[in-house]
Amino acid sequence: MQFRPIDVALMLAAMAAVPVAAAEYPPRSAAAAGQAAGQYIDDATLTTKVKTALISDSITSLFIISVKSENGVVTLSGKVDKAETVEHAIRLAMAVPGVREVRPELAIKLN
Repeated sequence: MQFRPIDVALMLAAMAAVPVAAAEYPPRSAAAAGQAAGQYIDDATLTTKVKTALISDSITSLFIISVKSENGVVTLSGKVDKAETVEHAIRLAMAVPGVREVRPELAIKLN
């Protein structure tokens, strides 16, 4: 099969345009998605560290305490036996590096 010079020129131009298009492709939202993914990893790590601190403690390990993290703000939820346990859980969570704030949503269960 023989190509005419114009066909060859068009093919070369098309092949040359592909790397340029690819280099320009990452949409602006890709950077935002990367930040969101990084934030998700940081929050997931923070949640794990706070959960580990709560489970490792002789007082808070007796209760089921849920932990959620968002941008360094940790929310604790569940039921505990008394107000002192709530305060203790807050202190444990605040001691974890990266925790900026603790929002306690812990209820005190009645017997």
